[in-house]
Amino acid sequence: MAANSLHAQPSGRIQWWGPTNERIRAIYERGELRGNRFDAEWLSDSSGFVVRERNSDSGETQRAVYDVVSGNRKSRPDAEQATPQRDSKTSLDGRYTLQYQGRDVVVREVHTGKTETLLRCDEERDSMFRSLGWSPDGRRVVFVDHDETDVRLRSVLKPTDPSYPNVDQHRFARVGEKISKLRVGVVDVDTHEIQWLPIESPEEGFYLGQVEWAGNSREVLVETMSRFRDTRTFLLVDIDAGTVTQIFHETNDAWAVGSQEKNSGLLWVRSGNAFIVISEQDGWRHAFLYDRKGEQLAVLTPGDYDIVDRGQVDEANGWFYFYASPENATQKFLYYVPLDGNGDLTPVSPRDQPGTHDYVFSPDVKWAFHTYSTFDTPPVTDLVELPS
Repeated sequence: MAANSLHAQPSGRIQWWGPTNERIRAIYERGELRGNRFDAEWLSDSSGFVVRERNSDSGETQRAVYDVVSGNRKSRPDAEQATPQRDSKTSLDGRYTLQYQGRDVVVREVHTGKTETLLRCDEERDSMFRSLGWSPDGRRVVFVDHDETDVRLRSVLKPTDPSYPNVDQHRFARVGEKISKLRVGVVDVDTHEIQWLPIESPEEGFYLGQVEWAGNSREVLVETMSRFRDTRTFLLVDIDAGTVTQIFHETNDAWAVGSQEKNSGLLWVRSGNAFIVISEQDGWRHAFLYDRKGEQLAVLTPGDYDIVDRGQVDEANGWFYFYASPENATQKFLYYVPLDGNGDLTPVSPRDQPGTHDYVFSPDVKWAFHTYSTFDTPPVTDLVELPS
């Protein structure tokens, strides 16, 4: 019996290995089950969008512009028309761009290609400049000095030769040990003079969230989070006066930073005189409206439900878009509410499509690429016109 069973194993293995191996190759090597993702960039004026298409004859990839209203295609768009939305490293007038040269930051003049070092790292420190941002007048650049010198190194084996593996070392802060030192600075593009913002740095360290110009060339918005993430604060720093004003502050013994990624930071509205922030201060993840001085004006999304993700602000029509699913936490739909806090939430996503909905908004918030999917339905993307 034992001998017969031993001889029977190879043939049994062949029976299942052939189809299984073919299935594995189809999934992981040929990518037959991989979804075809629609990837496009909106033009800055919202008149159309740019996609990359492959020429079936030449095999080359080219940029094509589609008109959002007519759907007409231009295979060779004009350079100005085909310009996607501006990157944060490019000045508002489009003349200069910021680039990394090693760990240093250089300013590059777009038309001439001339470069000049703006920020130079200390060779004796393990530091990096991050969160670069141009002031609206193009005269100054805000940045974060991220210094990991005092963070311990951790050795990690690289999975190369199992007999003689290589070793990499990375900075890694364990609980209770030193974390990266953070400083926010503003550098003058002409003189290269650096002004460090007077932000309090506790001994245990802290984290930074949103760091950017606050709608003008004089004030910088800085979001700080405590080492233990039980405190979150938004500060307005006046560069010329050297003053710091707190416009939002919340604490939570468990976890004050209840919203990550899309929901972090704040959104300016009313020409910078007010802002929207996502917070769990009332027990639910809601959107709150504050004025620039830090006074709460309204709860935009009252009710017993959480915001899943922040969407977009349509100030022309007075709406705030966001994702939620009040009745089923396994799904995600798009809604909007009035920006003044007076009104109920209105669904945008089709109610006969239970599942997950995502939208990529045009800059003017009149159009969006809508992607719908479920657990057993591949993503499908269509172009939709938003309410007006």
